[in-house]
Amino acid sequence: MSHSSPLVSICMISFNVEAYIADAIEGVLIQEADFPVELVIGDDCSTDRTREIAREYAARYPDKIRLLTFEDNMGIAGNTARTLEYCIAPYIAICDSDDVWTDPLKLKKQVDFLEKNPDYGAVYTDVQTISEKGAQIDDPEIEAIRYMYSKGDIFFQLLEGNFISNSTTVFRREFLDDHTISPYRNYFVQDYILWVHIATRAKIQYFPERTTLYRKHSSSVTSATPAIKLQGNKRLFHLNLYKAVADFDRFNTRKLTGQERTLLFRKMLSLVYRRPGTLGMKLGILRLMPKYFPGLLNLLRTGYAKVQRLLPA
Repeated sequence: MSHSSPLVSICMISFNVEAYIADAIEGVLIQEADFPVELVIGDDCSTDRTREIAREYAARYPDKIRLLTFEDNMGIAGNTARTLEYCIAPYIAICDSDDVWTDPLKLKKQVDFLEKNPDYGAVYTDVQTISEKGAQIDDPEIEAIRYMYSKGDIFFQLLEGNFISNSTTVFRREFLDDHTISPYRNYFVQDYILWVHIATRAKIQYFPERTTLYRKHSSSVTSATPAIKLQGNKRLFHLNLYKAVADFDRFNTRKLTGQERTLLFRKMLSLVYRRPGTLGMKLGILRLMPKYFPGLLNLLRTGYAKVQRLLPA
């Protein structure tokens, strides 16, 4: 590695992506940054040529690329957690090993913004979806969340669902200090939880450029996740929401709108009602609820809207 300490560590986890990883690495190498950058590749015991390809690049660019090889396969969440431990720069960028950065100024623009705006914790961008073969394709799933793209205080928008594409992000490493990624093998929403975690503590910026090619293929998580596995995701997600709500209460200093109070109160009711969570967690939420009570009228409106959705058309 270079003698100069990197300003950005790029976290790239890999498993059996021999057809794609070279493109992902090349997208990192084209970055025109005026600061030192390192690419940290954590290979999760690939059984194809993924590790060999990554090793060849690391040998060619020893000042930029560090390959981590492990003896046990951990799955996406576990491999993400252990690879991030080796990303020691003040800023961390994520690039999945089947995606491709196409904007050579992506990192520079994102890091420059964070350097100038200390109240922001992360920056993300738009994406262009590509097929397994690399052709640009229409993506109804991405199109359906574009209206949700937001910037600034976006904690409440994230409570409604994730709209941040993993490979487009750069965030401050300091937010990992009090954040734990569950190593549960079937946990595929660890990135979503991280964005919620950051949003409780800082603003998040959005750049409308499509800086990244997001690849959809048969072996990707989004394309090949059995419904039964998603049950574990939901349980762990709701367990993490207890901490997120408590963190928001701890760090928030701005006055909430009536709509925000109603949304947070509804989320608290949902957490108390749902099975996941210890008695201590539920009592902690119950103690916070009076502070965010949105008023009887708003509560009745919320209840009426929920009943309307349950009634047959």
